[in-house]
Amino acid sequence: MSNKQVTTLLRDTSRRVNKRFGRGRTEEKWMKENQADYKINTSTMAIRCARHLEFQTHIIEKDRTIYSKLPSLKLVEYACIMGGSTYKGRQDSVRYKFSIHSKIPILINHHDEIIFFPTHSPAHIDNTWISLEHYHKAHEHTERGKSFVEFTNGDRITIHCSLKTLRKQHQRASALMLQELHYPKKRMVFRVE
Repeated sequence: MSNKQVTTLLRDTSRRVNKRFGRGRTEEKWMKENQADYKINTSTMAIRCARHLEFQTHIIEKDRTIYSKLPSLKLVEYACIMGGSTYKGRQDSVRYKFSIHSKIPILINHHDEIIFFPTHSPAHIDNTWISLEHYHKAHEHTERGKSFVEFTNGDRITIHCSLKTLRKQHQRASALMLQELHYPKKRMVFRVE
């Protein structure tokens, strides 16, 4: 990318952040106005559709379960903004560096090393965002097209996703972690197929 392209990208990102929060608004005001009632943090293990009349998102943490009125994608977008970039910016970065064009893993917060990977397209009703930090392993389910995800604390959830897809998504998120968090100074380019 040329300097001009980088400058344009930074200016556009700044405009989106200012448009999102507005100049002079605090995070608390933005949360209250947009009903952002949950912040993704290091305890968050998975985020999925709630399939509930009142709530849109089911959030699984290490020691509790939470429901949110916002869709999971809005919570991820908000967490990306709080982590220093927009969701679109994080997505474009992974697209460019890894040549991944669908089901893109997202580095939500660089400082806290929070990476989530989706099981489907982010707008799909069966999509579940899984935390790379808490993911332990996946098991095949007796029903076709489903699998179990086991977390580091021993909890298990059923995912509407094949074991092959789940493993591929985990591999992509692991490559993102290595590139962005463990070897950021080396100019490596990963191609994950």
